[in-house]
Amino acid sequence: RGAVYVALGVTPGGQRQVLGFWLLPTESATAWEEVLRELWQRGLRRVLLFITDGLPGMEEAIRRVYPLAQWQVCVVHRVRSSLAQVRARDRALLAQDLKGIYGARSRVEALEALERLKEAWGSRYPSLVAAWWENSGALLRFYDYPQVLWPYLRSTNLMERFIREVRRGTKVRDHKFPKGEAVYKLLYLESERQEGRWAERRLKGFAEVQEVLEGMLRERYAPRTQTLTHKS
Repeated sequence: RGAVYVALGVTPGGQRQVLGFWLLPTESATAWEEVLRELWQRGLRRVLLFITDGLPGMEEAIRRVYPLAQWQVCVVHRVRSSLAQVRARDRALLAQDLKGIYGARSRVEALEALERLKEAWGSRYPSLVAAWWENSGALLRFYDYPQVLWPYLRSTNLMERFIREVRRGTKVRDHKFPKGEAVYKLLYLESERQEGRWAERRLKGFAEVQEVLEGMLRERYAPRTQTLTHKS
């Protein structure tokens, strides 16, 4: 048994690419940092945004390898976790209030919705509300990017969809692999198949903001800035 780490990237033009996969004993931020270092060494030097779940230590791991990149915590994971913490009778109304945060038309409106969340639920579920406030920077990071991309950037849904496709293609649940090499081979073959399907299916919305994203990359990774801030 082990954890399969998968890194999926999206270019400014909306082309999805499997950056790599690793079979490791368990999932941890320390292991993810090693994965990130390998990606850096392989030549992936400019990243605007990492989107992950809320694994403890993940932000620090990203900062150590990609200090100029931003970090977005998956809103879907946070919502599911929040709803699991409350009474059944409160879930529908709380879900509506949470949607007011990540479904707002701007960061300003999202922060206003956070204030309403505190007023409505702060006394009943103080730790839940505090977690949203304490992590608001990472939860609302997607608002820094073009609005047409928000549905992609606020969650790990693209990755989860890819994992489902891999499972469907390889039927991993029905197999027992005696050696790690067999897992790598199946993942490689399935990744190749998926990338072939993606070749003519760029994600919607990226084409119209491609120049904006490329400009953000140039500005953030200007040679002088990169030299001053990167820590190897």
